[in-house]
Amino acid sequence: MTGSADGTATVEFFGVPGAGKSTIARRLTERLAATGRPVSEPTYELAHGVSSARRYLAKSGYAATGTCRRPRQALAAARAIAESGQPSPRALVKTTFNWLYVTGVLESRKSGELQVLDQGLVQAAWSVGLGAERDRTTPLCELAVDALSRAGPSVVVVVDVAPETVRERLASRADGDTRVSPAGDGHGVSEAFERKDRIERSLADAVADEPSVDLLRVDNESQADLEDAVATVLERLEGERHHG
Repeated sequence: MTGSADGTATVEFFGVPGAGKSTIARRLTERLAATGRPVSEPTYELAHGVSSARRYLAKSGYAATGTCRRPRQALAAARAIAESGQPSPRALVKTTFNWLYVTGVLESRKSGELQVLDQGLVQAAWSVGLGAERDRTTPLCELAVDALSRAGPSVVVVVDVAPETVRERLASRADGDTRVSPAGDGHGVSEAFERKDRIERSLADAVADEPSVDLLRVDNESQADLEDAVATVLERLEGERHHG
């Protein structure tokens, strides 16, 4: 990642449900805010503590922004998602809307601001592939990296965790808000990890020639891993800022 002198950057977390993306993102944002650095976490804020009506309106506004500012990219993404063969019309609408929403979030980042996304375009590409009839991983990852590079310096943080840990975490979720079933019915944990591996391979190829987008891996098996993960991301961001 080529750094920015004014601190402008995007950090997107990627991993299977239950990996702890939101937890790490929240802790990272708190640490950054404590230093006085301008930071936002729009995807987390919309997912927590906001009414359904307000969330839908905000996401719709972002989706409109993303579509209007990048119409060609929006059309290419919509086409790729449609070609993937989603399991239902509702799934097609939902995944397309989510992609446009996150695109709008990226386009709305302010100069000098560090934007933290617990759910970004790489995660959206993973969601499209889950249950799809045809694999469109490569074009979607290319579109995701293109969008990140257009937004400025970016880091995609891949959160690694063991399958058994994911099963335990998903089983303990009270809201059941996940497309992956810890019990094995529906989309299972094994399928989730298979999709993650595909995304990672395509993502590595897509960022190879894009200096403004970087990849970083962290583990999140335990509380100690959580703190180490946050420290690792902070170290990378600080290093890139000084080199900007």
